[in-house]
Amino acid sequence: MAGSEASGSVPRFTCLFCDTCCFFREEYEAPVVFPWEKRVLEDLAEEYSVAVSFKPLQAYASTDGDCVVLLYRWLIKGFCPFFDTSTKRCRIHGVKPLACRMYPLLLEMPTGRLMVSRKCLWVEKAGGKLLEMLAAKPELIARVFPGEFQAATEVLVEWHSIMRFLREKGFEPVAVEELNSRCRRIYDIDEYIARFG
Repeated sequence: MAGSEASGSVPRFTCLFCDTCCFFREEYEAPVVFPWEKRVLEDLAEEYSVAVSFKPLQAYASTDGDCVVLLYRWLIKGFCPFFDTSTKRCRIHGVKPLACRMYPLLLEMPTGRLMVSRKCLWVEKAGGKLLEMLAAKPELIARVFPGEFQAATEVLVEWHSIMRFLREKGFEPVAVEELNSRCRRIYDIDEYIARFG
């Protein structure tokens, strides 16, 4: 298995800098980010003179007409604007969003189901034995993907904390297509919590 140090040991994920995680053909493949991550990416885009765009992905409405956006889809077609194709490295590696930090782990929301992307070259090279091992012993995921698992845990904890807040305040899901017609004011969730929390 790729990354194994000794026969029978648990492998540890090592990025092969292959670029597949930073290239997006379809919108659904692109990263999902929290609002505060979106704002950081917008600031970085200005600094690096690249264009970024986002669209609301998950939103909630209060009974008084206020709406909040919980998650955004980062709209990327082709390579991420922060990916340096000559070095095959991320130019914002130290501050990249949680969705990027957790790859090749994928977190399905709202179920919390954790998956491993077969798009990742390291996972592909490790083969079916890796996936069979993780399916049989899911507790090993944190050993195989320690940093990535930590990022996925941060996403899950943050998401559940926000969902608890929304339930306590009586917010209900709203289709993102209805935000402009249904909402008198639209906030990013973290800004709403800071203002009205």
